[in-house]
Amino acid sequence: MAPRAYRLQKRAEAVDSTRRRIVDAVVDLHGEKGVLATSWEEIARRADVAPATVYRHFPTLDELVPACGGRIMQITAPPTPAIFTGLETLQERLAALVHGLFDFYERADRFLAMARCEADKVPALAAGLREQDDAHLGLVREALGSPAGDGEAVQIARALTDFFTWKAFSSTGMASGAAGIVSDLLLSRLTNNHSDQAQ
Repeated sequence: MAPRAYRLQKRAEAVDSTRRRIVDAVVDLHGEKGVLATSWEEIARRADVAPATVYRHFPTLDELVPACGGRIMQITAPPTPAIFTGLETLQERLAALVHGLFDFYERADRFLAMARCEADKVPALAAGLREQDDAHLGLVREALGSPAGDGEAVQIARALTDFFTWKAFSSTGMASGAAGIVSDLLLSRLTNNHSDQAQ
């Protein structure tokens, strides 16, 4: 490699490393105190860079929040439609849906709680939550075999697999058994509805 190309590569690697350090600092601080209470100066101290460096990479919350959100998604690994691979019965798909979402909520708890509280004041957070809600709806439809529409079954499944539903179980010390309870409730409701319609 030519000396100039080598220097350019090393510089690009240093810039990427600095950006990662800043994003990791943001993730920690947002998880600890939220978006609105975190200053660029605090981010700089946590990342061990100058405040000007933080501003250069992320001049506004519109740039900072999505970068932080992307890193949080890498860390917390939200479920994807792949959780349904090979599952043929409604019971299996519902169990995969609820367990997948509730396990994710446990991993992402502090970030999701903060985002839900501050979304009305931070448009970039609201946009990220809309994407998450769309992904949630997609998983529910996949589990129920309902590719379109928002019928009652979809609405019930969305409500019972929402973050705040998991949070309510968690706050009462029932987080470990919540997924089983909710998947059984959903299965009972959906199969009873199907039986009623068949009569």
